Amino acid sequence: MRDAAVSSVRGDGRQWLGAAAAIVGSGMLAPPGPRTAARLLRAVYRFGATPATLLGVSAARYPDRAVVVDEFGALSYRQALDASSAVAADIRGAGCGPGGAVGILCRNHRGFLVALAAAAQTGADVVFINTEMPAHQLAALLTRHRLDVLIHDAEFSAAIADAGWSGHQILADPDAAGRSLWSIAQDPPEPIAPCRRSGQMVLLTSGTTGLAKGVPRRIGPWAIVQLAATGVAHADLKPGDVAYVGPPFFHGFGLLAAIGVVAVGGTVVCRRRFDPEAVLDDLRANRVTVLVAVPVMLQRLVAVPDLRRKAAGIELRLAITGAAPITTSTVRRFQRAFGEILVNAYGSTEAGVVSIASPADLAREPGAAGRPGLGVSVRIVDADGQAVPVGSTGRIVVRGPLDYDGYTPDPVVRLQAKAVVDGHVDTGDLGHVDAAGLLFVDGRSDDMVVSGGENVFPREVEDVLTAMPDVTDAVVVGVDDDEFGQVLHAYLVVADEFTDDQLRNALRERLERYKVPKAFIRVEAIPRNAAGKVLRAELGDQARGIARTRRAGD
Repeated sequence: MRDAAVSSVRGDGRQWLGAAAAIVGSGMLAPPGPRTAARLLRAVYRFGATPATLLGVSAARYPDRAVVVDEFGALSYRQALDASSAVAADIRGAGCGPGGAVGILCRNHRGFLVALAAAAQTGADVVFINTEMPAHQLAALLTRHRLDVLIHDAEFSAAIADAGWSGHQILADPDAAGRSLWSIAQDPPEPIAPCRRSGQMVLLTSGTTGLAKGVPRRIGPWAIVQLAATGVAHADLKPGDVAYVGPPFFHGFGLLAAIGVVAVGGTVVCRRRFDPEAVLDDLRANRVTVLVAVPVMLQRLVAVPDLRRKAAGIELRLAITGAAPITTSTVRRFQRAFGEILVNAYGSTEAGVVSIASPADLAREPGAAGRPGLGVSVRIVDADGQAVPVGSTGRIVVRGPLDYDGYTPDPVVRLQAKAVVDGHVDTGDLGHVDAAGLLFVDGRSDDMVVSGGENVFPREVEDVLTAMPDVTDAVVVGVDDDEFGQVLHAYLVVADEFTDDQLRNALRERLERYKVPKAFIRVEAIPRNAAGKVLRAELGDQARGIARTRRAGD
């Protein structure tokens, strides 16, 4: 029996040689002139092994290049570094340094990147807060993480006040009236010596099943090297790239993308909110070369009317998606519109980047999650932690450069920590590996439906539904049933009206009978969080209510 482990551990010399070749070919290591070299050395010495080093090094090489272009225009690397240093001094002046915590509650704009670099210079922990978080959850989170400083957009001021938090606050919006990052930068306090050791970066889980949990990360030099090498080798980032980053920066996917672009000296193009028509204009006007978007963003992009004409003049060479499952139909439609340039990244807040499917992988297998990144080991195991055969479904467990040590130090939350199997974190996902070594994610373990004794992965049914003409989105959930244990209910966003019988007949041509939903519910939109993940709990509650109503009427 062949072990279904995907061998991409740190000793995989072929991958590291490939990454080294990609880095050399990217131009990142092109020798600088004497003055630039001196600035680079000063930046590395000044900031040490912290995220601020990435901004400092790129500012030394490309001081006048735009680090970010947003609704407020362009901000250069030099301007961003100067502003972040001024704000770091202000944070330290408020008594926050190593052992303290800075929260960032911002939408995608220049303020987020400046706030991150500033907080990193102080040595404090940095907590990234979901901008879509309900007020009651925000209050709980602010209490749990014991923030000393909160950098936030003005739109959240009322919610912060309602939460009863009264610590040191700094507004992030470039047009904010009041004390802000930008007013501090204009009248900077006495500079400080940056802390050369990074605090923890705390990413929040998606919170689709309850209060979001914090996953603390201390990103050391080795992790930075591995993540940068993965970005260059697999995501093919190059110095001078202009990247539209759509996912929220507070989310691991958006954050890693933005940091990766800064690391290679590129330009981040972003908007506070995603609008597909506006994005097409941004791609063209800024000569964007790399698009980063979660699947639902790509889904909305390829649904734009008259897309072929509106995409004329766009010069994308690479598109990266991730953070949520992508349907086969979305992959195919994107490839038809923009070419075979799509890369699919799979990962989680706890495990980091797990695997990457190249354009060639997706051309052959549009549902693939790809091959492990550098320094990552992926195994498929059964309930006892034993490896399953190739092609068999099991739990996906991962070991990578970002060590996972549980959730934030809250006694209740720490009891909910992910299981660790032989040094590998249990992602909570089910999947399999094919004979070619490609990883496939079949679904969440808690989303799997057992109907009449048969296991059903909702994603398989969703893929068939979204491949139908005029079905623009679909989600399938399980509902308790007296006869079969569970049955499927499908939520659909449809352009034209289909009868239930038409939908069932179409599904029966592609799927076994037990995988065909018992009920079809038409909705205007599928509920998702800011990172594009489906809020299945909301749909499950609704489906159970519908089922109870139908049983009462029988």
